[in-house]
Amino acid sequence: MIRRELLLLVINRKIEFIPSWTMGFFNVETARKLLGEKNIPDDIEPEEAYKFGPTSLENREKNIRYAEILDNFAIGVGKGGNFSFGHGGPGEFRERLIEKGENYIITEYETGVKKRVNSNPYFYYYFDYPLMDLDRLDCLILPDPGDSKRYEGIQDDVEFYKSKGFFTYANLNGFFSAMHYFFYPYDKLFEDMILNKKGVISLANLIGNFNLEVAENLLKCGVDCITFCEDLGSGQGLLFNPKLYEEIFWPWHKKLADLCHSYDAFLHMHSHGNIMKIFPKIIKAGIDMINPLDPYEGMDLRLLKREYGRKIVLVGGMHKFFFSWSKEEMERYFISTINSMRENSAYIWMDNGGIPEDITVDKFQFYLSISKKYRYSEL
Repeated sequence: MIRRELLLLVINRKIEFIPSWTMGFFNVETARKLLGEKNIPDDIEPEEAYKFGPTSLENREKNIRYAEILDNFAIGVGKGGNFSFGHGGPGEFRERLIEKGENYIITEYETGVKKRVNSNPYFYYYFDYPLMDLDRLDCLILPDPGDSKRYEGIQDDVEFYKSKGFFTYANLNGFFSAMHYFFYPYDKLFEDMILNKKGVISLANLIGNFNLEVAENLLKCGVDCITFCEDLGSGQGLLFNPKLYEEIFWPWHKKLADLCHSYDAFLHMHSHGNIMKIFPKIIKAGIDMINPLDPYEGMDLRLLKREYGRKIVLVGGMHKFFFSWSKEEMERYFISTINSMRENSAYIWMDNGGIPEDITVDKFQFYLSISKKYRYSEL
């Protein structure tokens, strides 16, 4: 049975099997080290111009090999769309390279915001935001979501990957996350959620309308799933009052879910942190899948299964420090998680935030071996 068929059976609760879906890697160098240069598409890293146009056949074939090595059941469409869950690809604002140093790069997005990414150690931050006052939203200029060049080759990607037996997805900008990634400083956003809620709602509406038009164009290309990054929590709980989520962001989550379902597609949301307080609302919005459900951040996978396992596909469950443990600890944790989630719920194994840059090839190969061994044991 091909991967796409198996994944659809799991999502629809027709079979008790655990597929895998890799979130990504901390950086391209880590992926090359672990998977080999020949298996990494050359359209992942930003270039001096924004990337448009179809994926080359060579890169499509590399995406297949990349997925096969990782035993991924899903492949992201578009240039750079298969490397990191929720980031890159046709549904997110495009990114171009403006500076490259020995251990860092600086990029600029279509909205004008810039991002610096450092390696060894890995960290990033955004700067030069296009908006510093929510009362000046009329000054923002967004790209045209209907521009056909944004979707060139996407339908061909979808058909190619489906013909090879893979579930297809397209990354989309988030809503809350898109605010502080692409438009407005993080600290000011939290201030204005209290002091200028009307302005925050207006920004959410601007992003929401853009996202829905982009999502519909991607759905028309035949993707199985829309994915988006929406980090709403920390280890201590939600980043803001649940009422603000319900008032500002929930309506857009529901609109996006309804749109996906109208095309017989799915919606998969990523949110770090302890988001237990809004889990019922996430389900009510119609979101089909959610990750990464990190126990280190307070997400109790077994409790989630008991309370919500028949209502939403649970994805993830990897501990934040999983890859820093010994092989014996990794294996015990993996077996315990898989055994507790195999029955009476729809569940997909996924890493937590990407494969870290300091993992050795030996430990990574061990991880892949136990993943395949125990996930397939009952098939």
